[in-house]
Amino acid sequence: MQEIKDLVSVIIPVFNGEFFLYETLNSVKKQTYNKWEIIVVNDGSTDATARILQKETDSKIRLLDQTNQGVSAARNNGLKNAVGEYVVFLDADDIMTPMFLDMRVSVLKNNQHLGFTGGLVDTFPLKTITKRACADNPANEILFFSANCVTVPSNYMFRRNILIQNNIWFNSNLKSTADRFFILQVAKVTIGKSIDDEKGKLLYRVSPQSMSHHINPGLILDNERFYKELIVHDLLPSEDIKRFNCLYFYSLAIGFLKVRFSISFIKYIIKSFFSSPGQFIRLAGKKIYAAAKI
Repeated sequence: MQEIKDLVSVIIPVFNGEFFLYETLNSVKKQTYNKWEIIVVNDGSTDATARILQKETDSKIRLLDQTNQGVSAARNNGLKNAVGEYVVFLDADDIMTPMFLDMRVSVLKNNQHLGFTGGLVDTFPLKTITKRACADNPANEILFFSANCVTVPSNYMFRRNILIQNNIWFNSNLKSTADRFFILQVAKVTIGKSIDDEKGKLLYRVSPQSMSHHINPGLILDNERFYKELIVHDLLPSEDIKRFNCLYFYSLAIGFLKVRFSISFIKYIIKSFFSSPGQFIRLAGKKIYAAAKI
């Protein structure tokens, strides 16, 4: 498919998004940068999503329908059909502030060596602290649990040709961890930049019902699969691997403990200790100290 220079393809996967989709679409329409197309991938919605989209008359909005296959498959479908020089994967309930596209396009146009960029993120309607994209050093920021970074795909802009040429797609084997895995894949072949500017923020919707707020077996098992996929795709950190293994196995152990998977808890607490005994003792000490203060 012939790429269109300067065009941004905004890919919006949606499943039962009737309550938020209209607001999300309008946030793209109100951008100060007007060279965009929207590709909405309707992932088998059973609510009023299809009716909302049928009412759209803007020729810059394209609709792709698919049977329900999950958000990663929907994003990949959108990418296959995108023709923009740049792509953004915008979730159907997130909102772009007016200069979102302008800021990111400007960074990529003025820095040809960069393959991707992201900016600041505010949450709504529940307000938390402002965070930034994992873009300057994604491997370190993601794999060593940097607290002030987020990997929500809505926040990033990528050069489409880098994704296509390097065969980078969202991993359908993963669920909640697919976002960070995708960023790690991109960061393996190119470099990025975080825009620390108040203009062009992403507004990321969170609520008490958000998946990330609830520890459940599926979430912990997905984090276990994430580690296995890192091995398969050679994405483990090249340095400080013992420290990383200790940290990650420890986090898995605590997760499995919370969902009462006793055998998995024991397995990963032992693996954490033998990865780096000194690091493990420090981690356990902090946990005990925090519990003692309660």
